[in-house]
Amino acid sequence: MKKRLISLLLIAALTLSVFLGVSVSTAAAQLYGDADGDDDVTILDVTTIQRALAGVIQLDEDARTRGDVDADDELTILDATMIQRYLVGVINQFPSGEFLPTQAPTIAPTEAPTQAPTEAPDEVTKVKNNIPIHFTNNKNWSAVYAYLFNSETGAIQKAWPGMAMTNPVTNSYGEKVYGMNVDVTQYDRVIFNNGAQIQTTDLPVTKANSGYFIQAKASGSKYLAGVYPYGQNNEGTIKTVSFDYPDGYKKNVYIWLPEGYNAADTSKKYSVLYMCDGQNLFGQATTLSGYEWECDESVLSLMQNGGDGVIVVGIACGNTEARRNHELTPDLGEVATVAGEDMSTFKNGGGKVFSDFVTDTVIPYVEQNYNTNSIRGIAGSSSGGIEAFYIGMENMDKFRYVGALSPAFILYNQPVWDNYLDTLDFSGNTPRIYFFCGNSANDQLEQALYPNATAMEGWMAAHGYPADKMITKTDSDATHSEGFWALYFPEMLSWGMDL
Repeated sequence: MKKRLISLLLIAALTLSVFLGVSVSTAAAQLYGDADGDDDVTILDVTTIQRALAGVIQLDEDARTRGDVDADDELTILDATMIQRYLVGVINQFPSGEFLPTQAPTIAPTEAPTQAPTEAPDEVTKVKNNIPIHFTNNKNWSAVYAYLFNSETGAIQKAWPGMAMTNPVTNSYGEKVYGMNVDVTQYDRVIFNNGAQIQTTDLPVTKANSGYFIQAKASGSKYLAGVYPYGQNNEGTIKTVSFDYPDGYKKNVYIWLPEGYNAADTSKKYSVLYMCDGQNLFGQATTLSGYEWECDESVLSLMQNGGDGVIVVGIACGNTEARRNHELTPDLGEVATVAGEDMSTFKNGGGKVFSDFVTDTVIPYVEQNYNTNSIRGIAGSSSGGIEAFYIGMENMDKFRYVGALSPAFILYNQPVWDNYLDTLDFSGNTPRIYFFCGNSANDQLEQALYPNATAMEGWMAAHGYPADKMITKTDSDATHSEGFWALYFPEMLSWGMDL
């Protein structure tokens, strides 16, 4: 968290320097900070250190000495951060003792614009940090406690079993519903429990959450929870549109419109989230597993908390397993070998065709027929996760955020990923990326996906992707199912939209 905050401040400072026309010079004989040995200190030295820390390249002793600008005899991410601070003018001396150039910056003359300025990008409505959450005791526990903690800092609100929840209300089903307020900047996880052994798994608490209920047994004494929009009875509207897909069959696209959407009110614009495996998003009847992503419930919860509505567009997967594997696999190189698995349907993947279908057919249709703004997201899970990531990276100018949950990054080994990431330009617009993977001991598939899914953030950083634009979350109880992806969808949405 601290590193991300520093990076955000640095980006702000760098943006300010560009706006003012400030140019920063470096001395030709610079030593400390010159990790790449080109006699200058630039952003390439930051990238060099990141790549070395990720194991992509090896640095000799002299290069590591030059990169060790904080003089702690160790090359770490803090050295890269300190070089960034120098490049944006925050410091002019490294702790190593080397003074850096201190000449006055040159101010570029202001010139009249040669063309009309572009419109400011659309922004989301910020949601208050303190939100109400509710727990429906649909299993009739004799007592209900809420154990709140921060998954990054380890801070807890109160020792186990947490705070006793009291003064419930009774819903129309005769179930008791307990409520409390949570500052999501302080605590981002909650475990509801009965004060003894019965409890939920770790549940994200975000600005897109308002209600939880017990859905099914997870493992042992732990239960999987579902999410719902407390106090909201409306479900929005789903439109189904069928398109000719390039592979020669009809593909359904499901367009969910939030409650309150009015086609005639063109002054109210909505952001759009495009998702793979669209048949699994909104209702259990059409899902492959019996669980749904509960996307509608999460967006309605966000609206309950004062946020904007979001149009969710689900693109159905291929109607056979082989077709789905082909459609949702980008062709990046040699497909990895996975013990005991037939990988033939993943080879020569058609992910480029699917990507073009989304950007050239689905997005134009949605934006021509619905009241949308410029904020777009792309997300998916499993094969849909790797495809959503690929679409986002191939079209960084089109998407504000990317969600890759339990992504099938296992399809390619690290050298293939390094080769692909080398082809991308991260110097311009870069979407915010949310990675998630479970690691349940009861799910071999999720365990197999875990190594590459959790390594991708580091691989991306080594290739120059901004560290503050990525986050990786894990859950040791989570299996490869919509039930768990539904729990983490609100966090993906909240973080991706920077609420």
